[in-house]
Amino acid sequence: SSDVRSSDLEAQAKSIALTDAGIQESSALGLQIKRDWDDGRLFYKVEFRAGGLEYEYEILASDEIGRAS
Repeated sequence: SSDVRSSDLEAQAKSIALTDAGIQESSALGLQIKRDWDDGRLFYKVEFRAGGLEYEYEILASDEIGRAS
């Protein structure tokens, strides 16, 4: 269903953001993931804090992310 695909994409967006930041999920404080649309494109906004820094990512939900393993 689309809910399952959405949650898969959300999990992948979270993983991409945490990996890019070099942060373990257990160390990410205030982790928030929000779906949003901009110019007809779906993206996920991932925000968290770690090590005294604030991180904010906007990750486009694309077919490439959907196929990433």
